[in-house]
Amino acid sequence: MSISISIIGASGAVGSTLATHILRSDLLGANDRLQLVGRGVPASTARLLATRTDLLDAFDQERVDIEVVPEIEDVDGDIVVVCAGGTISAKAMDRRLLGSANLPIFEQIADACAAHVPGSIFIVVSNPVELAVQVLSSRLGRHRVFGMGAQQDSLRFARAIAKDLGISRHDIRASVLGEHGQAMVPLWSTVELKFMDPALHGVLSQLKDLSAASPLMDRVIALQKQVAELLLAEEIAEAYEAARKALPDARIMVEPMITGHTMHSTPNATANATLHCLAATIRNHHVRVHGQVSLQGESLGLEGICGVPIHLTRAGWTAAPLPRLTADERMHVESSARSIDNYLRSVYSHPDQAIALS
Repeated sequence: MSISISIIGASGAVGSTLATHILRSDLLGANDRLQLVGRGVPASTARLLATRTDLLDAFDQERVDIEVVPEIEDVDGDIVVVCAGGTISAKAMDRRLLGSANLPIFEQIADACAAHVPGSIFIVVSNPVELAVQVLSSRLGRHRVFGMGAQQDSLRFARAIAKDLGISRHDIRASVLGEHGQAMVPLWSTVELKFMDPALHGVLSQLKDLSAASPLMDRVIALQKQVAELLLAEEIAEAYEAARKALPDARIMVEPMITGHTMHSTPNATANATLHCLAATIRNHHVRVHGQVSLQGESLGLEGICGVPIHLTRAGWTAAPLPRLTADERMHVESSARSIDNYLRSVYSHPDQAIALS
């Protein structure tokens, strides 16, 4: 059965990088289609036509049909990836600050998709992920909408731990729940090695003990202050080194701040995490990933938008089992969910303001 993937925002850094990652993978083949969706202006369409030719020159051996359409109303993919909207910058590192500007964009996308492709699966990449998931879920079936932010954060957490252990990320399982932002919750109780090695298990236990010795947010705030001073002096290498010396849970919350200062985006990391979600959806293998979804008690009894473990199929998401959390971890996840809910309420109450509530 053929599959069609539409990328809304394909002319941006993340959207174009995602197209490359998809075509490099084995997800699509002959008779499948990759649809690049423009912004409804000639410059966007022209850029995508050039991108299409470049992609064909690189990947046409797979015979994937690469199509350019100028308007959101032209979307007709089985899976729609939403990459449109403003992105973080050196002046707006908090993803929540993008809410007021991106809300009308998300509403336009949701209305168009509800009218033309209501039965598709929707993967949200745009920030704030939680806001976009809320908007799309209110107009489309909530089990067909999920954000990839929690998967990206979980991969970052696994990589940070693997780096300290001197092993591959593929040998680590780790979960980050909650918000794709400052209210994320790295869960040390979910971290485990995929093989037996007493020495590495000992090092992992030491990392867990060091993390438990002082509150995460105290360490994050101190690291953010140090990094901010280095970035102000444009000492980028020193900022990365400061983050490298931090424990993995704090590192993953601050390192994107450094990258965003310089690049304003993490196109390859974002595309890779999205590709994980696409592969799980298309292959129907019930592989566990992580995503921001609209919950009605399916995971930890939570209500509203929150990042949790999920299984993905062509029918949408279902909540995946989660190992027993510590009391503190559960409290932090519940607190993150409340923080997300308060933020979303503030955006709808004050759509003309950029509000970032804690």
